[in-house]
Amino acid sequence: MRTHIMRAASVVAAAGALSALGLAGNGTAGATAAPTSAVRTARPVTAYVAIHSGSVTPINTATSTALKTIHVAFSADAIAITPNGKTAYVTDYGLSTVIPIATATNTALMPISVGGSPVAIAVTP
Repeated sequence: MRTHIMRAASVVAAAGALSALGLAGNGTAGATAAPTSAVRTARPVTAYVAIHSGSVTPINTATSTALKTIHVAFSADAIAITPNGKTAYVTDYGLSTVIPIATATNTALMPISVGGSPVAIAVTP
């Protein structure tokens, strides 16, 4: 079983509060993020939504249910998920950090100081 990943994708919201969206879960590598009957997952895929007010909301895409909010810092701006799906990285423009999230437990880990004001992030395979 390989990991289905959608790296950080900018999402435009009318209110401007939604910053980014990332997906993690089991499925076919390289599959499109759009719904398709050709892609079946062994377990639900989790979408991670960066909220500019400093949190990330995981969403169980199988049930369309928001899970417990993960408070990360000052302002969550972008998300990238590792190819194995184990870690999501969230940029924080206000504190100049990147916050790793363990996707197995949806727990924010120690922030990584990166300087500047990060607004985007990408992870290579």
